[in-house]
Amino acid sequence: MTNKNRVIVKIFGQEYTIVGDEPREFMQRVSNHVDDKMHEIAEKNKKFSTAMIAVLTSINIGDEYFKLLDEYNSLKLESDRPAEELEKTKELLVSSAVEIEKKAKDYDKLLNEYEKMKESFINIETSYSELKEVVNQLSYELNVKDNKLKKAEKINEDIKNKLVQSEVKLVQTKKELQEFIEAFDNA
Repeated sequence: MTNKNRVIVKIFGQEYTIVGDEPREFMQRVSNHVDDKMHEIAEKNKKFSTAMIAVLTSINIGDEYFKLLDEYNSLKLESDRPAEELEKTKELLVSSAVEIEKKAKDYDKLLNEYEKMKESFINIETSYSELKEVVNQLSYELNVKDNKLKKAEKINEDIKNKLVQSEVKLVQTKKELQEFIEAFDNA
């Protein structure tokens, strides 16, 4: 069983005992508000009875209540909107995080492929350099052999020329020998 608070208040000159769960200060504040409203309405129209003043006060306080309730509901909707936007933002953040993770995996995959291609390129470049050296060496050797071949061809040409000259001399010598033999036989 909860302890009820009890407070004696004065509203429009009449004392009332109020019992409730709220703190005494709160109940006194509510009572003072009702008293102030009743005095405000009574001052505006001095012909109203206490009952009429109480009814008008109740209507005015009800009006205030519903206006404040509408304002509260409006503010609540406005205060809920950032929470809804926060939820949407969280969802967007989660989907963005998933997308970023996917992009990171794609990036890692591309980086891995790039590294493999880079390694392959280095191997190709090394092979190219080695082949270039081989081609340069073979080209050098070909030039050397080409020069030797040209020298050999020149030597061969010289030998052919000497052979032709020797054959010419041989033919001349044979002719001279034949003439000598004929001259010797005739003599």
